[in-house]
Amino acid sequence: MVRTTGNSSLKRRLQMLDVIRQQNEVKVEALSQQFNVSTVTIRGDLNYLEEQGFIVRSFGSAKYSPDANSSLPSSTVDNTKLNISNADGLTIAKLAAGFVENGESLFLGASDLTHKMVPFLASYESLSLIVNTLEIVPTVKQFMLCDLQLLGGTVSEECSALVGPIAEQGVHLQLVSKCFIEFAGVNADGYLTLKNVAMARLYKDIVNHSEMVIALIPHAVFSDTEGYPVCKLSELDILILTCDIGEDETSIVEQAAMSVTQTRGNYQILSK
Repeated sequence: MVRTTGNSSLKRRLQMLDVIRQQNEVKVEALSQQFNVSTVTIRGDLNYLEEQGFIVRSFGSAKYSPDANSSLPSSTVDNTKLNISNADGLTIAKLAAGFVENGESLFLGASDLTHKMVPFLASYESLSLIVNTLEIVPTVKQFMLCDLQLLGGTVSEECSALVGPIAEQGVHLQLVSKCFIEFAGVNADGYLTLKNVAMARLYKDIVNHSEMVIALIPHAVFSDTEGYPVCKLSELDILILTCDIGEDETSIVEQAAMSVTQTRGNYQILSK
């Protein structure tokens, strides 16, 4: 069990950060009234957010930092180099976290985007997290009160994730409500791919043992011939995908019986 002190303060600070991000600049007095706490408490919260690099303080107010998302945890575990902006990363992480419900058991794949989901999970209750990377553990301790299970296994030579037979055996002992996996691309046969063969093999088991599969593809690479297949698009329940795809790519998605249910910024959410 990972227990974090001051969890209510963290929730308030995350909510406060969201307000500042939306309005760009907010007065201390306005935040005090909105959150029904003293200006002294608000200033303490703002000091914390500034120390973390999320905001920039000015006299009597706070501004959202354009580099805020670079202060969120980074865990580059796949050898895919995605050219994704800080704002886009925050958007995808928040969209993905929106599908979580209280009391669920979640698998968070080892990637930048799933790591950045953690602060957005702080307001949920009775969650159980299953992960296969040590890098996410300090972030979970900082933001969450939850059960945390780390799959065993061998550290991959290509990344910092735990993979191999022990990790794969551990998957069979888990009950997973939802899994969140960031993929590198989609091949011509409609399979979602990863660049790491051991990770692909492990995540194939995760997909098969999850009640709901949610895929994140920030910059879709279709007809990817170099990646290792994990699962077909048709096996997904939710797909968060860049809007910037062509007719051929749209056709592949439609063949999987998925359609757009929501568009947010540069990204669209598809489901069956």
